[in-house]
Amino acid sequence: MQINLDLFELKNLIMEMSEIGAANYAKNAAPTSDYISEREAFRRFGEGNVKGWAIAGMVKFKRMGSGKNSKKRYSYSELLTVKKAEELLTGKKPEKSKKVKLI
Repeated sequence: MQINLDLFELKNLIMEMSEIGAANYAKNAAPTSDYISEREAFRRFGEGNVKGWAIAGMVKFKRMGSGKNSKKRYSYSELLTVKKAEELLTGKKPEKSKKVKLI
């Protein structure tokens, strides 16, 4: 399998992978600071994207408490990695869809 990239695409790919590497480094250095609230995840990545990725099992959330209404938190580095992988596969940036109807 051969992949052809022009210099601009290669530069962008390297920059995106560097961003993911920095996020993973921050996660390893201070694991608690990697987590963002569900609301912040929706704002940065789009509510529909985050919910879709969670349903598909690509990202997981943690509850910060024992109750079922306790706050959900997502790993920023996980969300960023899934977003960049989706961009690479589709060749375009995912739209920030607001709502997903759950059946």
